[in-house]
Amino acid sequence: MKASGRGKPLAAELQAFLERGVSVMVGTRDADLVPELVRAWGPRISRDGRTVSLCVARAGGARTIANLRDNGRLAVTCALPVDSHAVQFWARCLGTGPANREDLSAVQAHRDAFARSNESIGVPRPFVEALWQRELAGSPAMVRIRFAVEQIFNQTPGPGAGSQL
Repeated sequence: MKASGRGKPLAAELQAFLERGVSVMVGTRDADLVPELVRAWGPRISRDGRTVSLCVARAGGARTIANLRDNGRLAVTCALPVDSHAVQFWARCLGTGPANREDLSAVQAHRDAFARSNESIGVPRPFVEALWQRELAGSPAMVRIRFAVEQIFNQTPGPGAGSQL
């Protein structure tokens, strides 16, 4: 799937936030408005700050990819396990495709940061590894999703939750 267009530029602090080991979930919906949710890995903001890419496991993300081909809409929620700081991107898919070497390197770096973040709050690395293996059940292949962010929301619990950033 390919589309043109650019999203709003993302601030440098959002990139730093994504690199801290956030939990990433991608939400989509089908033509009948049935929701689908899948875990994603390796979020990266483009050099110009206008697009984001991440990867989902091919088998586990099959419905997500089909939904994106159908309507191109997604919501991506990123939350830090250590303090529940969270943001949600409402976005338009610009393309999907096989993960390349750069994508897989970002997935590995994110996976390590996520494990370290969880270890800091007492979640053992083997638990995170088990989660990773579950994500790859059915196929070790990853699919890249590239998207343009249209809106950003604060999802951190508290008085500002739901406010647009």
